[in-house]
Amino acid sequence: LPLPQVLPAMEAIARPLLQRLQAALEGGGGPGEVSVLLEQLCALLGKVSPGARPTADEVARVPALQDALHPSVHLLQQLWGVLEAIFERHGGDSRVMEKLCRCYKHTSRNTAQGPFRGDFRSLVPRLLPQVTGWFERQPHSCFLYVANVCLRGYHDAPELLPTFRETFARMSAVVFRLLSAAPTAIPDNPDVVDDFFELCSTVLRLHPALLAESELLLESGGGGGGGPRVRAIKETWHEAPLDVFGRQVTPRLRDLVSLWNSPTAEHVRRDRAEIEPRSSAEV
Repeated sequence: LPLPQVLPAMEAIARPLLQRLQAALEGGGGPGEVSVLLEQLCALLGKVSPGARPTADEVARVPALQDALHPSVHLLQQLWGVLEAIFERHGGDSRVMEKLCRCYKHTSRNTAQGPFRGDFRSLVPRLLPQVTGWFERQPHSCFLYVANVCLRGYHDAPELLPTFRETFARMSAVVFRLLSAAPTAIPDNPDVVDDFFELCSTVLRLHPALLAESELLLESGGGGGGGPRVRAIKETWHEAPLDVFGRQVTPRLRDLVSLWNSPTAEHVRRDRAEIEPRSSAEV
């Protein structure tokens, strides 16, 4: 269908789903009902797409089509308040939050190719602060994944770098606070650990400076000015960013991987002690 017909058709399909969602929220509907409705909305946002931008004749008849966004992006904007209400009501339910995040994820994927490529980017400055705030209140791994989707898709947009920087710093703080809360926190939160490492991998590949700026990842302690490793990176970053990053940051990431593989790092120390030769004094 051409663009002038797609959005009205999507709105006609979405309207009863939206009404049922609002009724469920107002009437105390359970997470199962909300999840099913979100899944149906996600299918609409992720699968429906016009084949081309509006023609000159269509724009002449309907001037508003001149700068029209992808209909899925437009519909998601209309759903924004409802999705926020779903978090307020069911933010503690990981299944509902996963379905909610899929609405964002599949809209981004739907607009990643074709004549409307990049339209989702206009939502990122609003979306990332939203899901970061949600992650600070309810640390579900799906929020990390949304951040990863946005970073992978729009890392080359310089105007979004401050948003990416703030998102990564705040989410990193939540993850480290969560994983240091108890001895079993790491094995108890495997999805958070997995999605955080995926996010770190994306940052390392596309915006390594964000890791160099994150003292939570680089320094186990120290004051507000950062420790020696942080200062060394800041002082030498302009010389050879990738070389400096590999020399200074990669060892710290290896430490984090060790933590991921075990509730403690004791097995790493034991293995190292077994394979490293003892000094002559010890012999």
